[in-house]
Parts: sequence; structure tokens; C-alpha cells
Amino acid sequence: MSRATSRLIVAALAAMVLAGAGIAGVASARTYVPAFSVVAMDKGPVFREGCLIYTTAIKSPPCHYGEVGSTKKVFVFGDSHSLQWTPALIDIAERRGWELTTLMRKNCTAATVNTDPICNRWRQNSLRRIEREKPGLVFVASNTASNISVRKGTKRLSRTASEPLFRRGMYQSLLRLRRTGAEVTVMRDLPMSSDFLPSVCVSENVDRPARCSFPAHRPLVEAYDFAAAKRLRQIQIIDPLPRVCPGGTCRAVQGNVLKYRDRGHISATYSRTLANWLDARLQDPFGKAGTHARP
Repeated sequence: MSRATSRLIVAALAAMVLAGAGIAGVASARTYVPAFSVVAMDKGPVFREGCLIYTTAIKSPPCHYGEVGSTKKVFVFGDSHSLQWTPALIDIAERRGWELTTLMRKNCTAATVNTDPICNRWRQNSLRRIEREKPGLVFVASNTASNISVRKGTKRLSRTASEPLFRRGMYQSLLRLRRTGAEVTVMRDLPMSSDFLPSVCVSENVDRPARCSFPAHRPLVEAYDFAAAKRLRQIQIIDPLPRVCPGGTCRAVQGNVLKYRDRGHISATYSRTLANWLDARLQDPFGKAGTHARP
């Protein structure tokens, strides 16, 4: 073999090694969905269509999903913490032939408490609408974290002082819903990241997303949804914590999916991945037995 030929072979081998290294480098860079640039707005169709109200409106618009016109009517009632479950619920409604109606207001708990005049009026209007339309099932979810409180007269109470009022108010709302004849499911609230945005953290630690995990801290002293639901018979309680934060740790990603759009809400993309899990647990009042599914 000539010296020139040897040089060509060595050069070719070197080029192959460099190319391989380049390919490996590209493959090792992880990509996520939704994209970092849009994850904060990944809230699903219910939000895009204006069905989570946050203006001075005191009545929700006629927002229907799933099999619109079906006699199997299901309502979703609460604040933005109920909104986060609607992508999964819409999927389930389509599978089960339900008409899914949303009654949701930003920063307005389902509990009958004094938060602000507009929220209070919206809540009463929503409860009256449920009483009038008599759905077979009402799915309830609300924020229970430390960033909420109630008013007593003109004074805003601390979160600790608000808890007994939240518990009493949620009990009143759930009892009122049950008296309509509807089955009721309460989806327990999830922990929040206390001091960072998980998706932003992942964008800064693309290949080390485990750095963006946070502890699943959800104290019972801030669990009015659970406390109230336990007082009533035949209220289904679903706890997503073991699924979303297994082992007591809330991870920021599931595979290549960004789980959180902000500190306290799961992304619509992640919510859709939970449809099968929720479908296996959510009661079906229109089924033959009309009983609860898995806890």
C-alpha cells in the first residue's frame, strides 16, 4: 500500500469518527414536548375557547365537549385546578359518550366561602345551573395551596385561619351537589413547586431534568377538599399524587413530556397522557352498575 493511499484511509477513518461523534452529540441532546417556548400556555382547548372565565362575568358560557347533545351529562366545577384535568376528561367523555360541560373561574374555589363578590356570585350561579340541569356526575377540583385565603367581613384571613372555613364551605358545596341527585367526584389537589418553575429549570438542565424535581409536600392542614369529601358518603375521592409524584417526589418530566406549565398546574400535554389512568378510576353513573371505579 502506498503512503498516499495510507493517508487517504486514515483521513477517511478520522472523518468517520468525527461524524459519529457529531451524530452522538445531537442524539444525546434531549428534546421535550411541549416546547419550552409554549409550555406556559399549554392549557388545553377549554382555556383557548374562553371557558375558564377571569373577567367580571358572573356566569360561565355554554362550553360543551365530548359527545355534545348526549343525555349523559357531566359537569366540571372549580377553578384552574379543575381546568388542568380537562384534556384528560375530554378524552374520557369522547370514549364514554358523555357531554362534558365546564363551569370554571380563575381563583374561585368550589367551596362556598367568601373570597370576593364576583367569585361568590359566579359560584352561586354555577351551583344553581347544576341544580337546574341535573347532570349525572359532577367532577370537582380546586386549589388548596398556601396561596389562597378567605375573607371574614372586610378582613382577609391567613391561610391557617381560612382552613376551617374552606372545609365547611366545601362540605356545603358537595352536599348541595349530592342533593341534585348527581354523583360527585373530588379530585384531590396536587403539591406546588415552592420556589422555581419546573419547565424553566428543565430548559436550563436539558440533560439532567432530575435536578428539577421537588418534594410532594401536601400537608393535611391544607386539604379542605379531602377533609370535606370524607364527611359525605358516596363521594368519590381520586388522589393523583401517587401517579404524578411517585415515591414522594414530583419529577418535572415524564419521558420527554414537560409535566408542569407553571408552579402549580400540570400541562395539557401531560394531562392527556393521564387519560387512561383516570379512565380506569373515574366513576361512571351511566354504566350498568353505576358504581365507583378503582380508588
